[in-house]
Amino acid sequence: MTKHTDCTTMPTITSPLELLYHDNGVLIAQTQAGAFDKFAAEDLYGAFNLGLHVGDNPITVLNHRIELMGYLRQYQPAIDRIHWLNQVHGNTVLMVDGSRSQRLYDADALISTRPNTALAIMTADCVPVAIFDEQAGVGNKAIACIHAGWQGLTLGVIAKTFAKIPTPNRPKAIIGACISQAAYQIDAELGDRIVRQVVANELVALDESALAQAILSADTSNKVRLDVAKLARLELEHLGVVVLNNEPICSYHSPVHYSYRAQTHGKKSATGRMALLIAAG
Repeated sequence: MTKHTDCTTMPTITSPLELLYHDNGVLIAQTQAGAFDKFAAEDLYGAFNLGLHVGDNPITVLNHRIELMGYLRQYQPAIDRIHWLNQVHGNTVLMVDGSRSQRLYDADALISTRPNTALAIMTADCVPVAIFDEQAGVGNKAIACIHAGWQGLTLGVIAKTFAKIPTPNRPKAIIGACISQAAYQIDAELGDRIVRQVVANELVALDESALAQAILSADTSNKVRLDVAKLARLELEHLGVVVLNNEPICSYHSPVHYSYRAQTHGKKSATGRMALLIAAG
């Protein structure tokens, strides 16, 4: 039976790893910031920042990544590597092979058919998506992990990733913690442009009017609020992917998840990064 954690329920924090799905050889987990005073000016990175590019001590971050491997192995003991990217808000997809290279590629999605390999996407408001076949733990079927901010969603990063997944049979997805519509105010002109581009690129089954109604809510005269999680869900469903969780945790309002926008509003000079991870045994 498929088992997953509804992301609307805040877990009891016993480690920085929140288990979202673990069944049939597939593991999906979300990291948290750990002990964290989100709006204190002196606490930029919490206790479990995974981003090497945000000004934190690199030795501290690398130690966190080593610890992360240990947490993952509590559930999948044979995991031998976590793959990371230099994420660039685009739509480039990287196929992971058996190489032991430590090079960081510029891309926003990872696909692997190798067993015991974990894929990681870092976020601090953008939408992280993990995709797997229902039989991913059997016969080395593919898994994928995607970084989908509004730029990637308009550029079709989800569709491009799905097109490269070998023979998806019964594809499922989990959406990780990301900014909610209530917290994501943007210029109305940008909202209109996102709608036009998504429809023009045939990424959803809706016309412009219906899509705008689905993902934009009016705010002030020249501002709207964008539902990036809903847009990601619509793009996934258009591809025939079943999304297993309901509304994901809001990174802005959660006290234990990093949020670039929340911490910027709090006049903080830097923001840590959390990760959504997927692995198949």
